Amino acid sequence: MTGRILAVHSAECEVALEDKVVSCIMRGRLKAKDSSVYAGDIVTVSCLDGQYVIEEVHERRNLLIRPPVANVDQGILVTAVTQPPMSYLYMDRVLLQMEYEGVRGVVCVNKQDIEDPYEIERIVQVYSSAGYECVVTSALTGYGLEKLASILDDKVTVFAGQSGVGKSKLIGSLIGVDVLIGDLSNKGRGRHTTRWVKIFPIGDNGFVADTPGFSRIDLVPVEPHELGFLFPDIGKYAELCHFPRCLHKTEDKCAVKDAVSDGKISLQRYQSYINLLDEAMEQRRY
Repeated sequence: MTGRILAVHSAECEVALEDKVVSCIMRGRLKAKDSSVYAGDIVTVSCLDGQYVIEEVHERRNLLIRPPVANVDQGILVTAVTQPPMSYLYMDRVLLQMEYEGVRGVVCVNKQDIEDPYEIERIVQVYSSAGYECVVTSALTGYGLEKLASILDDKVTVFAGQSGVGKSKLIGSLIGVDVLIGDLSNKGRGRHTTRWVKIFPIGDNGFVADTPGFSRIDLVPVEPHELGFLFPDIGKYAELCHFPRCLHKTEDKCAVKDAVSDGKISLQRYQSYINLLDEAMEQRRY
């Protein structure tokens, strides 16, 4: 039997088979090899005397480390505007990781019912012009959920974003299961609430993952002159630069800087790029 791991606990895994979800232990030889398994892994399962056992872990297409999910097709990056405050640098850091891992990124602006429509539209404009599909939602009222659900069919989707933006509420609204973990603290910051990765079946052969809240992602291991190519909106102009290893910061004849000046690349995205470039160059020193 072939199944997909939905969750990994200390001694067993939840695995979705074709017609049911079962608890599995790992075959001893896999434990001996110290083979780690992750939510999203495709596995071969056997059953003897009612005990389901993971016999083999199939080769992965990809593996996100933070959050730890395997075989991901796309990531829904959820943000609010003010509750908690939106950060372009955080958003672009996560999208950079998705690009690096070959995961399609989708931007979801949640809490439409309480946020400023102008500010929502500004975020959508920045990311739609950068080439990302955007959806505006309200987990409370149901606004935009039909469009969001249509994106999830036949894919493994990670929901990511700062704690408190409403990832768990969105997933709960979509699958009809309460996965709400916590509310905002008095300071307006989301608590680190969801403690492990859990994948839920949804729609037509789709799976969604609610992930532990996090506020920082390590920069992907990339050479500084290659960083711009992980920004879709910057990469298409980087190919036109006069210098082949252009960093798009101080160089002359830079097509990227020209595109920023002409409004073809948003200033917010370019500033995120510069901040991440400085970080990549600092890492390279060590």
